[in-house]
Amino acid sequence: MSLGTGRTAKAIAVGNGHACAILDDNSVKCWGYNLDGQLGIGDTRNRGRNPSEMGDALPAVNLGTGRSAQAIEVGNFRTCAVLDDDKTVKCWGQNKNGELGLGDTQNRGDEPNEMGDALPVVDLGTN
Repeated sequence: MSLGTGRTAKAIAVGNGHACAILDDNSVKCWGYNLDGQLGIGDTRNRGRNPSEMGDALPAVNLGTGRSAQAIEVGNFRTCAVLDDDKTVKCWGQNKNGELGLGDTQNRGDEPNEMGDALPVVDLGTN
């Protein structure tokens, strides 16, 4: 499987229908089922069924300006990443029961302009 020219995976998380990898440059790429935006690409189109959807054609998840991932976890229809500061968490995908931890029930990552700096961090409390 190709994740992009010169890219290798240093961590991978596999869930029920989709998978994500942290690449050697700490960027994240996700593929598979995407009904609720769990790939974090800004749409609901599945990726990875065809070779033309992988490699350089597969967009990286936008975690925010200057942000990268240190750890990733994939659940049913959602994904969470611990960011490069080892304390900030961002989650995207299905949120009908508040499972993203953002204080609402709005899916994230299934529409344009919901990722990157627009994606709130999960409030884990002080320290």
